[in-house]
Amino acid sequence: MKKEILSDYLSNGKINIDKILDDFYGYVYITVKNGVSIYLTDEDIEEIISDVFIAVWKNSKMLSKTVDIKAYLSGTAKNIIRNKYRKNEINFSISDYEEKIIDNKNLENIVENEEKYLLIKKYLKTLKVEEYKTFIMFYYEGKSTKEIAKELNCTIGKIKVMLHRVRKKIKKILEDGGYGYEK
Repeated sequence: MKKEILSDYLSNGKINIDKILDDFYGYVYITVKNGVSIYLTDEDIEEIISDVFIAVWKNSKMLSKTVDIKAYLSGTAKNIIRNKYRKNEINFSISDYEEKIIDNKNLENIVENEEKYLLIKKYLKTLKVEEYKTFIMFYYEGKSTKEIAKELNCTIGKIKVMLHRVRKKIKKILEDGGYGYEK
């Protein structure tokens, strides 16, 4: 897999931020979504994502042309999230939390989701490398089946079959773990 570096996104000495947005929006969205708590709103998440791409644009002249774009975007996102939490901690009062108190039903959902996540994570460790990469690229990096097929040098049909088999197995594992779906 080719490492994507800043120079790949330069044209006439200027950064092509539109191409970076097109190529990495899904990746940054997943990075931010996984890095924030359930208490941030969708607007907060969108603001963080925008701030990440603005930071790339503003700092592009100072960055090394060989910087790994994914690593830079991920690090920037984590710093912005940390700063947002730091800023919000200072400005919160007890009234801000009154609506956020977790009731037992929410707590049960949180625990159940964590248990499901652990079951899925355990299963993913048993996958063949190609299946694992396909799953991660599709669900965590937001890549299309076409992009994955090109990157792994195989057919779109093969990618779809792999994803179908993994989803089917995950569904069975969840059902066996007591997380069946009511019809």
